[in-house]
Amino acid sequence: MKITYIHHSCFSVELDKSILIFDYFKGELPNFDKNKKLYIFSSHSHHDHFNESIFKLEKIYPDVTYILSDDIKATKSKNRKFISPNEELLLDDIEIKTLESSDLGVAFIVTMENKTIYHAGDLNWWHWEGENSPEENKYAENKFKDAINKIKGKSFDIAFLPLDPRQGEQYYLGFDYFMRNTNTKAAFPMHLWNDYSFPKTFISSKYASDYKDKVFEINYKNKVFNI
Repeated sequence: MKITYIHHSCFSVELDKSILIFDYFKGELPNFDKNKKLYIFSSHSHHDHFNESIFKLEKIYPDVTYILSDDIKATKSKNRKFISPNEELLLDDIEIKTLESSDLGVAFIVTMENKTIYHAGDLNWWHWEGENSPEENKYAENKFKDAINKIKGKSFDIAFLPLDPRQGEQYYLGFDYFMRNTNTKAAFPMHLWNDYSFPKTFISSKYASDYKDKVFEINYKNKVFNI
């Protein structure tokens, strides 16, 4: 698999027959093989996860399908599939499942070409110390855990997970809970707000000590990983 970090929460994943793009809203995309089918996923309508510019790709690539969270307001067409939280969709040779986000939209679980890929979107343990009340933080915690507990023990080849520096000392909570409750081979931090020192800090922290070898460091845009 060839994985390219594009920007913020956007990654592309190139498999033998297909290419997946998650949560593009800006950044430089690679020049993909036009003989491969392109699947474009958008987890929700927030400006840092979705931009209508993705629809221009169907003018460049001959075979494009969009899988969009149903909170996204876009014109329906044959190659645009809208999906709700906690829904399953069989598309070509792909199995797509969603979890309900703890913010807006969905997280994606995509199984294809003998690989299972997780993209969290904004499903995260959003603890905001000093901004939310204890009751609000507890509600957010429970909503996140309820979603992840549905996939407890599941195996993932790749997981793209928020690691948001704005959360202060609580930045690690969602990433850590996911890693300790799933069997994930390779995890990629995202939602970094251009703070590329943050993944290295996390990898060397006590929180990640049990799984640090599974976490890939994101430290610049368009970094390529072959795994």
